[in-house]
Amino acid sequence: MNMIALELRKEKRTWIAAVLPAVGILGALYAFLNFSVRKETLLALPLPPMDILLTQVYGMILVLNMFGILVAATMMYYMEFHGSAMKKLYMLPIRIEGIFLSKAVILLAMLMLTLLMEFGALAVIGLRDLPSGTFHAGILLRFSLYSYVTTLPVLSFLLLIASRIENLYCTLGIGVLGFLSGMALANSSSLISLLHPFALMLKPAMAMSATPDQSVLIAGLIESFILFFVGLLFTKKRHYE
Repeated sequence: MNMIALELRKEKRTWIAAVLPAVGILGALYAFLNFSVRKETLLALPLPPMDILLTQVYGMILVLNMFGILVAATMMYYMEFHGSAMKKLYMLPIRIEGIFLSKAVILLAMLMLTLLMEFGALAVIGLRDLPSGTFHAGILLRFSLYSYVTTLPVLSFLLLIASRIENLYCTLGIGVLGFLSGMALANSSSLISLLHPFALMLKPAMAMSATPDQSVLIAGLIESFILFFVGLLFTKKRHYE
């Protein structure tokens, strides 16, 4: 807990802790604006109202979340590399892997807060604007958990990359390439698309139904665990020189 508190103080001081909450506010505002402008067009689609709300409005919000995670994860480790701080940390009586764990916990918590704001906005839209009797809180809750799980591989992957690569722009470039390649694979039903973290994250927005895909859900959990374990293992084994 002391390590997490220390990390949180550092990220508050550098405003990194505000990145994902700011993205959550932007996502919520976008949802309100999008639905208010396109309400008639969206509700005219031949889809159940809940599917329209969760798949047609959530797409751009998801992209905002993806780049918010990219910026937050990159900056979290960039401040450690800046001024050779990571090298100096090895001289202190602390566990270096604890830094990775603390950053991961903070990112997970910030992501949850971000999704709470965004899906809270979707819930308000559903209660206010969907036809009477068509809003189902259970469906929204399941989809929000589905979105959280399918986002975890990207979060784990970007934290792993950020912890290994000191160059800020290289990490950002990998994130952008991941997004572009993920867009190309998101609609695919092949096994390769389930191995791609960014494609997994995009699948809820690309689907035409708000019903979670069990294979995507399982792949997201397994991939998140593997990437997180690899990141933790590399942190324990490698010394920055």
